[in-house]
Amino acid sequence: MQVPKISFKNVFGSAAVVVLVIGLLQYFGGIMVESSGQVDVTGLATIGVLFVIFSALIAVVTANTPLPTPDWVTRTDR
Repeated sequence: MQVPKISFKNVFGSAAVVVLVIGLLQYFGGIMVESSGQVDVTGLATIGVLFVIFSALIAVVTANTPLPTPDWVTRTDR
C-alpha cells in the first residue's frame, strides 16, 4: 500500500476556505441554520475535520488505484 506525501498545509488551507464560505452563508443567508445572523460553530468544526479526513483518504485511495490524485492534495508550494 502506497501512502502519498500529502501537503497538509494545502489541505488545511482548503478546509479553512470551505469553513469560511459555509460560515458566511450561514450568517448572511441562513443556510443550514434556523435564521440568518446565526452560525453553527459545532457544525463548522465538524465540516472542517471531515474535510481534512476525507481529503487524506481520497489521496491514499487514488495513490493505490489507477485514479488520478488531485494536484491540490499533493502539490507543494513553490
